Amino acid sequence: MSNKQQLLIVAALFLGLGLLWFLKQDPALNHLNTTLQADSELQSYPYQFRALKVENGVATLTTPRSPEVSVLQFLKIAQPKLDTSNPDSPTMIAAQKALSRIQEKAGKLAKAQEGITEVQWEIDRSWYASHGLIVE
Repeated sequence: MSNKQQLLIVAALFLGLGLLWFLKQDPALNHLNTTLQADSELQSYPYQFRALKVENGVATLTTPRSPEVSVLQFLKIAQPKLDTSNPDSPTMIAAQKALSRIQEKAGKLAKAQEGITEVQWEIDRSWYASHGLIVE
């Protein structure tokens, strides 16, 4: 096989992969993630909410909140300077309320997008894994 033929085969493979990537893009998902990233309040929070999929009017967003992981574990990671020794302290209650408010805002932004009527939440296992905590 000549160098020219090899080059054409490699170019065709890259073109095919590029086309496959392009066809797999979901405009609604990309738009929702852009909307979430554009919000300054969401961006200033230590956890970044993101959309995983949009199907049949339901947006699935990541969340650090789950019965599998206590909010204290999340706050220890997200806000390491926060004293988590007393879960009933005013600062801990304020931190929990802030998380709730920010997550609610992410959900409202998602529902405000055309075609999205419901938000589903999915624990962000990859975020926790990147911080050394494996969530089953």
